Amino acid sequence: MKKFYPKHRKLVLMVGIILLFAAIVWAAAELSGQANALAMDAGSNSAEMEVTSLETLKKPEKAAPNCDWKFERELRHKIEANDAKYQEEIKKAKSETSSMGKVSDGIRSSVTKLASEYDSLQTKYADMWMSCGCKTRAKFAKSLGSSRLKSAEVVVSDIDKQKLEEMNKANEEMKVARSEYVKEASSSGEISQADKKEIQAKTLPKVDTMIPMFTGFMNNVMGLLKEVQQSAQQVTSSGSGGIGGMFGAAKALTDGPNLLTKVQTLLTVSQGMLSNAQALQGDAQTLVK
Repeated sequence: MKKFYPKHRKLVLMVGIILLFAAIVWAAAELSGQANALAMDAGSNSAEMEVTSLETLKKPEKAAPNCDWKFERELRHKIEANDAKYQEEIKKAKSETSSMGKVSDGIRSSVTKLASEYDSLQTKYADMWMSCGCKTRAKFAKSLGSSRLKSAEVVVSDIDKQKLEEMNKANEEMKVARSEYVKEASSSGEISQADKKEIQAKTLPKVDTMIPMFTGFMNNVMGLLKEVQQSAQQVTSSGSGGIGGMFGAAKALTDGPNLLTKVQTLLTVSQGMLSNAQALQGDAQTLVK
């Protein structure tokens, strides 16, 4: 009996290593899935920010008489119709990710196509504003299209550090452009009473709901980051015993531009979104004064 004990002990050790390895791989896959879902939420939240920001973009009541208001209404209608379709495709993308773990090629193509069309429409909208001297409105409209392109890429992709950073940059540019427009419009008294009432009744309640939603999103990302950090520490600790190569499949947690780094970037994005929503609330309140 005794001479077989070392072999038995070796077998038990190997089984334990295999089970530990399987647990690490499962944990990495589980955390990656959560990160992908939250990244998609980030892209969806950006789209919500874009459409709600657009609601604050109003024509000057007395200035810019040379603007083609019929064309402005036509473009605005097309932009809003495009966004409605886009929001539906995002719902489908989320449903597919929930059921299949990924977005189908058909929905991915539809989302990116609608985002490209939205950007094109916003470019035309910006050109319309620029043609009649409304420069801050033109810049604001253009920024909305640019933001939509970047948020769409995040929606249809697995969590990607570079794409998140690009979306975050586009969101910040949109925030700055909106602020410049609001500053000009409010200081010169350009917004009509009817538009002020619409912003008060329609836009501000949306933003009031958006802020706690974005706060909750940020807290979810913080929770995931904590889990990823703990898993990374466990992998490092377990792998320090000299078991060469056994933890290679868990590199997503510990090496290179890894899951930990990606989730840290996602946290930065979520913080920026909350700040943007709070700024949007302030901008809308300024316009209705």
